[in-house]
Amino acid sequence: MIRRLPAAIVVAGGLVFLSPGIALAHGIGGRLDLPVPLSYFVVAAAGVLVLSFVALALLWPEPRLNRPISERRLVVIPRWLGVSLGAAGVVGLLLVVGQVVPSLLGIEQVRGRPTIAPVLVWVVMWLVIPFLAAFIGNLYRAINPWGSIGSALRIGETEKNALLDRFGIWPASVALVAFAWFELISPDSGSPVALGWAAIIYSGYLFGSMALLGRETGLVVADLFTGYNRIISAISPLGRDGDGYLVWRGWLRALPVLAPWPGLTFFVLAAIGTVTYDGASGTVWFRAATQSLIQSPLGQTVLLLGCIAVVSAAYWSASWLAARLSEGTDAGRVARRFAHTLVPIALAYAVAHYFTLIIFEGQQLFSSISDPFALGWDLFGTADRPVDFFITATEPIWYFQLAVIVVGHVLGVVLAHDRALVDFGPDAVRSQYAMLVLMVALTSLGLVILAG
Repeated sequence: MIRRLPAAIVVAGGLVFLSPGIALAHGIGGRLDLPVPLSYFVVAAAGVLVLSFVALALLWPEPRLNRPISERRLVVIPRWLGVSLGAAGVVGLLLVVGQVVPSLLGIEQVRGRPTIAPVLVWVVMWLVIPFLAAFIGNLYRAINPWGSIGSALRIGETEKNALLDRFGIWPASVALVAFAWFELISPDSGSPVALGWAAIIYSGYLFGSMALLGRETGLVVADLFTGYNRIISAISPLGRDGDGYLVWRGWLRALPVLAPWPGLTFFVLAAIGTVTYDGASGTVWFRAATQSLIQSPLGQTVLLLGCIAVVSAAYWSASWLAARLSEGTDAGRVARRFAHTLVPIALAYAVAHYFTLIIFEGQQLFSSISDPFALGWDLFGTADRPVDFFITATEPIWYFQLAVIVVGHVLGVVLAHDRALVDFGPDAVRSQYAMLVLMVALTSLGLVILAG
């Protein structure tokens, strides 16, 4: 089994030299001038993955993560904290929905002054809360404004859990793609009024789901934020038990035991594919390759779905090859069983791509909180606070993004190896050749996209 490792190394290494990184090997374009060509970073990152794979094959002979979770209680989570987070979530939703009021009443807003809705939706809700979940656990469960309102109004008191097994999180997966389309393609994604109406429509969708399926089941099935925060928080070493205690369970321990609901695999692949499209659509080589297609909303929609399809096809191909190499199983089962190994990669892509957005656009929260509707208020004396675009240098940001991409894929390799030991036994290493090639390809693609 171990003597076949060179074959995987040759294939993975060859993939590096076939990647777009070599075509862009003369630096990093207009974004950053690095001391060495981009191809050096791509090769080094791929080398880290290959070495990790070899080290796991030699030093990790038994599964360590696919075991019953042992939780150690730390402290009781105070009730007031959950109530406060829930109240903050409801206030945030009301601030977004409230953006439609000035336009309905014909109230003139201050030109050039940002409102709070875009930063709440695109930065806080979509980025900051899930990123924090990877370290301190699932905050969204307490913050979720629709859950808080549904609880207060007693919506969906009767749970219909059987429908969760039937529908899985497919509705949430579709909502994720629709949300990405609104963010990346819709010309109204930055409009506070459009965000307000979108929040109203999404609220009606979730309240209807809760009424039909039960509050908890409805949110799991339909809410993209519930699904996203659930899978990302499984990386965290911290969790909460049924008695309200904060517990220590260890890094990555909750990922292998994620409930394999229908749609989970696609949800994770869509999370990777949408960020891939977002990053690629801003690069010179992608725009040159797609030409006029990227100039229209319809063409952009085709490209967005195409990126999701390409990422999905690559993963299913790797799953098919893994099934063939190990024998005795089918590609569908491999794809479902290994879906959790993509979660650190999805997080790494998102953190690396949106890190600068949080740093710069996130600063608008301090100004917009004083004047959330751009009506000329200055509630906290911060309404005219400017964005500091020199808060950090560009080179440290690149190295941080590079590290995040590599670490995310190394964790994916670790999770895949551990699951392979459970599912394939003696064939574990051989079954992961295809997954290693996939990880190298995704790493190379991520770095090329970051390079622009």
